[in-house]
This record gives sequence, C-alpha cells and structure tokens, in this order.
Amino acid sequence: MKIVTPITLTNSQSQATPPKFQLLIQTTLTYPNGVRFWSPTDGWLPAWLESISSGTATIWVKIPSSIPANGTYQLYMIQDSTLPMDGVYWGEAPQLSSTYGQYDNGANVFDFYDNFAGTSLSSKWTSGASGGSYSVNNGLTINLPYNAPSNSYVYISTSSYTVTSAQIVESYANLNAFNTSNFRMVPVALTQYNNTAWHADLNPNENGVGWSGNSRAANTVSAVTSTSSAFSFFENSQITSTSAYQLWGIIYPNNGSVSVQYNYNSWGSTTTYVPTTPLYITISNYIYPAQNYTSTTYPINVYYIRARTYPPNGVMPTVSFGASQYSGELITVTVP
Repeated sequence: MKIVTPITLTNSQSQATPPKFQLLIQTTLTYPNGVRFWSPTDGWLPAWLESISSGTATIWVKIPSSIPANGTYQLYMIQDSTLPMDGVYWGEAPQLSSTYGQYDNGANVFDFYDNFAGTSLSSKWTSGASGGSYSVNNGLTINLPYNAPSNSYVYISTSSYTVTSAQIVESYANLNAFNTSNFRMVPVALTQYNNTAWHADLNPNENGVGWSGNSRAANTVSAVTSTSSAFSFFENSQITSTSAYQLWGIIYPNNGSVSVQYNYNSWGSTTTYVPTTPLYITISNYIYPAQNYTSTTYPINVYYIRARTYPPNGVMPTVSFGASQYSGELITVTVP
C-alpha cells in the first residue's frame, strides 16, 4: 500500500532560506522503512531518520532550493510498504540499524557529516594525543585516563572543513556519567586551530566556543567562549552528569553572537568573546592540573557529528500536512 501526503513549507521570515537547507519534520510513520520525499521543484529529496520516540519520527530532509521570504515550498511524503530503506534517498542514524551505519545517508543530507563507521579515523579529521588516546570502532571514543599527567590531551579536529557561514554543529555524544574535576571534556567545539585540544577556560592560543567540562563543579558541563587571554561561561544552568547519549549543539549565526542547545532545547547565548570564522569542528579532552578526585576514567563516545545550515533568524519554516491519499499515487513517477 502507498500513502502519499502533501506537505507545505512556509517561510515566515523576511529573508529566503539558504539553498541546500536541512528541514526538520516530525510526524508519525506507518511504514518506517519505505519512506521517500519528492518535490515538483527539485525531484527526489534525500532524508535521514534521526529517531523514533513515542511513535513520533524526527526526520531531516534536504531542500535544494531556497524558499523565498514569506514564501512556500511544496513537497510530498510517500510511504510504500513494498519499499526498503535504501541508504540514499531514505536513511537513518547509524545506531538505529542492526549493522552499524548500514543505511546511514547523513552525508547526503548535511553540510558536514561523519558517523565514525569502521575502525579508523577518516581523512575528514586530524588528531593528536599525549597521555591519552582515541579509537574508532563504529563510533568514536576519546579516552583520557583518570591518572593522566597534567597537560595531557586528546583531540580530533576537522582537517579541512570549517564553519565559515551561519551554521549549527551538533554531536551525538555520551560522556559516561562524567566527573569533570580538572578535565575539559568537550563533546563539540568550534576552534580557530585544528592542531591542539581546546582548553576552554585555560586560555591557550586559540579562540573557540563550545561545550566543556566545568572545572568549577565536578559533574557538570557548561558552555564557554574563550580567547587567548580571557574566557566566559554563559550557561543558564549546568548539565549534570549522565550516562546517556545526548545531542550537544552549537548555533553559530555569524552575526556576533553564539548560542548552544542541548537535545534541541535552547540553553544559553552570548556576545562575549565570540570567535570569528573560519572555525574547525573539534572534539577533545584536556587535563590541568593532574586531578586527585576520582579513580575512574570517563571516556567520550560519539556516534555522529554533523553541520547544518542555520535557518533565517533561527526560525524553521512551518510544516503543514495535507490530507493523505491511500492506495494510489498523487505523483506519477517511479519511486526509487
């Protein structure tokens, strides 16, 4: 059976969406494997299933065309019980498949994407370590032992990709019931350099912004901006210790401010010490001084990291679903 549902996107802002824009859609799915999106303007659209929770699917669809200011865009969601998930036009987050990353098409949807599949770091990254290590085994692990000497570090940073325009960068990471005493655990940051760990509030020779283990409290993570001589925590509240995977986001609108979000919830914003582009994407851990509070090592695990285009004024187009048509097609084309 086929279910064809028209969807109208409305951009309520006074400026157009950027081309190759990622749109968030949340809806229920009757056939989660057999989903495709099609637009009369752009044809077949790649889409990526992030999660299904309590029956609601979180989906990202790549819209090639700009949606005009105060304008609309038409697309259709097609569900077909005979279609498989193909990993091209319809894919899913790597940990959702029985084989890690089997249907992951995130690279087709996002501006930058990596799921750390396999057993080695791809050429998208550069890395360094002293007193700690990183490993790739269908996911990234950064490991800085509890008894590592002062100034030990581990980092990976994008080798060539940089944030140069308004973007949102997100890391799906687990800090494993962390203790951040003297550790700067960083699930994601934007940094001026890609050849050093980001030290956050210790003011090394870089400008950066990101999430970081908060040295002021043993089991909290905060948001920080830093320059070579100053830093600023800009949290509204601190994230307490957890052993679950969370979505850590940095919103860089390229307008003199920066914000962070945690599982899509706005968490803090600042205009203080905001770094200028270009900025590399960095995941890292650093210790100073050597700690004596814990005898447990807390790794950083990451399933995927992505960069997507910032919507106009931070406002997503609204998504309106029309009446679905069953057992037939509104679109007379062959579904890939």
